[in-house]
Amino acid sequence: MRPLDFKARLLQRLRSGLEFARLFDALPEACFFAKDRKGRFIMGNRAFLDKLGLDREEDLIGKDDYEFFPQRLIELFLRDDQWVMATRNVLTDRVELVSNNDGSIDWHITSKVPLISHSDHVIGIAGITRYFRKSGESWYPHQQFAEVIRYINRNYSSPIMVEELASLMCLSVNQFERKFKQVFQISPAKFLVRYRIHRACYDLLHTDQTITQIAQQHGFYDHSHFIRHFRTTMGMTPNQYRLYR
Repeated sequence: MRPLDFKARLLQRLRSGLEFARLFDALPEACFFAKDRKGRFIMGNRAFLDKLGLDREEDLIGKDDYEFFPQRLIELFLRDDQWVMATRNVLTDRVELVSNNDGSIDWHITSKVPLISHSDHVIGIAGITRYFRKSGESWYPHQQFAEVIRYINRNYSSPIMVEELASLMCLSVNQFERKFKQVFQISPAKFLVRYRIHRACYDLLHTDQTITQIAQQHGFYDHSHFIRHFRTTMGMTPNQYRLYR
């Protein structure tokens, strides 16, 4: 019997095509989820439930992204979901911003696959997402930027030039910007702005600091500069975010 035949026979005997999903409960650093074609969650592992602040999987099933995430992020999630279902391709290692259950925003690495029925119809998607800062050196091609991300993490509150980041990889600015955009889908400058925004999100929710104080502590020139970039990234003003969350 061919190896693929052994695989097919085993999968046919499983009670569910997602039986292997139980394995993800043993991986606390990986958030697993699955949705139907309408974007409603049909499954999530313990780490995903914890991320959303839920106690039971029953509290997740049947709900969609609008129940848990800001509008601006949902648009990006749904765009990728629709692409995966329309093309039947796998989305691999998308670096994106995702909300935590305390309302803060963090960088994650997400992969998604289409769910195909026995009748060969796309019936949904399944995905895994992991914290970028916890992914270590095991993620390629992101590992080549590990030192760059560490540098941004240490110095984001101060002015950072693209030339500084390029020098960490011994690349010219043009080479660095091209490679960075290939991996992260955005320019280094936009990544830095979004990184600062996500760090500011936490302070908006967990401190009594003024908007101006938060702006200055997270590397923005002034109050208006911070508000403009925050609105572009999050789809609302810092004050609205503070009240909304």
